[in-house]
Amino acid sequence: MENRIEKLRQFLRKYWLPVLEKKEKIKNNIKLSIELQLAITHATWMVVFGMLIFIPVGYIIWNSELHDISFSFFYGGQHWNINLLEFYETAVVLYMAGILFVLELSKKNIQRISKKMGEIVKSTNRITINNLEKERLNVDGIQNELKEIATTINEMLDRLQLAYETQKQFASDASHELRTPIAVIQGYINMLDRWGANDKEVLAESVEAIKNEAASMKELVEKLLFLSRNDKKTLKLTKKKFDMGKMVEEIVKESALIGKNRNVEEIGVESMLFYGDRQMLKEAMRVFVENAIKYTNDGDRIYIGCEKKDGKCVLTIADTGIGMKEKDLDNIFERFYRADQARNSTISGHGLGLSIAKLIIQKHVGTIRVRSQYTKGTCFRIELPIQQF
Repeated sequence: MENRIEKLRQFLRKYWLPVLEKKEKIKNNIKLSIELQLAITHATWMVVFGMLIFIPVGYIIWNSELHDISFSFFYGGQHWNINLLEFYETAVVLYMAGILFVLELSKKNIQRISKKMGEIVKSTNRITINNLEKERLNVDGIQNELKEIATTINEMLDRLQLAYETQKQFASDASHELRTPIAVIQGYINMLDRWGANDKEVLAESVEAIKNEAASMKELVEKLLFLSRNDKKTLKLTKKKFDMGKMVEEIVKESALIGKNRNVEEIGVESMLFYGDRQMLKEAMRVFVENAIKYTNDGDRIYIGCEKKDGKCVLTIADTGIGMKEKDLDNIFERFYRADQARNSTISGHGLGLSIAKLIIQKHVGTIRVRSQYTKGTCFRIELPIQQF
């Protein structure tokens, strides 16, 4: 028995498998149009359906006395007589005619669909980065699934255009921000080249300015790399348990040292375990505190707090500084955005800090609420969900 099975397996492997492979190869080489494929499919199913019905019925009629059964009816002033066999033959003819009629309708419908698909392909091929803003697929006259496909492609193009415009604006803003320190460095290098060797004051001033501008450029590049990693989805968090209260206390102490002539006060710092990226959250807090220091004057107060409320860690950074106008509140988290009073003053910055802080808070599924009154001060309230350990 085993020998027979083995012989059968060898026979199939030797003769039948090559036939199947050759058949598949021929099938792959024959490239039928969509119109022909659909037409063949329709015709095949209709013929199969007809055979399943008419062949068994015809067999029964031919091999029984049913073909002798006749029907009589009166129509058009005449008396008509037809037997079951004639009725069957008439039904077959009508069915074949119906197949031809349906195929003709299918052909026209398929040609219309194929034409629209061709138009979609041509329109898609015309779209490049240069005409991405204007070029879209025309959905007029398209029905059902094709319209849905064309609409989906248009929506995808809208997203691509938005991403492209965002990246282009980002590159433009970054270039603008880098242009100023580079120009300053070049200016001082020219001063050094002309008078630096003999004038100690020029030398000291130039070295100090170049050092400051280089530090500013380094800070800007680090922020740009952070944003770039986030855009590429390669920014990773190193989450672990830590005491949020202790971290906030560290921020308070650091801020008191940095914010000279400002009154940095701790308000209700509560100790609590939190699961997250401690370094990134501390960096985000520093952004808010540094902004509070920048936009306050001597003698102003800065309040820093941390409390547990409704299952959330609530961080508060408030100040009694210059505040913001209402039109600025909607834009402060945009990249490179700086309020008019900041741009027209000696306050340094690139307008990226709050964007980075917001990304870090969002990475921890948190929210930021801002309240500000011009010339009165600003309050940032950060709410972070506390995970149960």
